[in-house]
Amino acid sequence: MAPLEIEVLATSEAISALTEKVLAYLEEQQVDSRAAHHVALVVEEIVTNLGTHGNCRDKPAKIRLMVEPAQVTGEIIDTGPPFDLRLAPDPAIEAPLEERPIGGLGLYLIRKLTSTLEYSHQNGQNLTTFAIARS
Repeated sequence: MAPLEIEVLATSEAISALTEKVLAYLEEQQVDSRAAHHVALVVEEIVTNLGTHGNCRDKPAKIRLMVEPAQVTGEIIDTGPPFDLRLAPDPAIEAPLEERPIGGLGLYLIRKLTSTLEYSHQNGQNLTTFAIARS
């Protein structure tokens, strides 16, 4: 199956279009709708964070998705500051809502939705890879 490869800026308009392309590609590849939405959410959250926290609004990120028999794998390459989202602390989800600090839920969701999540930084580029089961 051919991979989906896209370069995208981390703007709200571009991220919205990216999400539509990801969902269309995964539907075309006959990926379960629940898994497809999980993949789209993970990609959207990572790219949104690049624009919000990684100062990457004017630097395109490269996204590559591959559908395999048992899973969908994704790679996201960006040139923002090094950031390993696996190391971010979990939010205090047990605390009352009014006592919780703002932020961190997106990274938490990424870690919960992915079956594998890897990160490396080389030659000024971040590479985040993930996998999500197809069903």
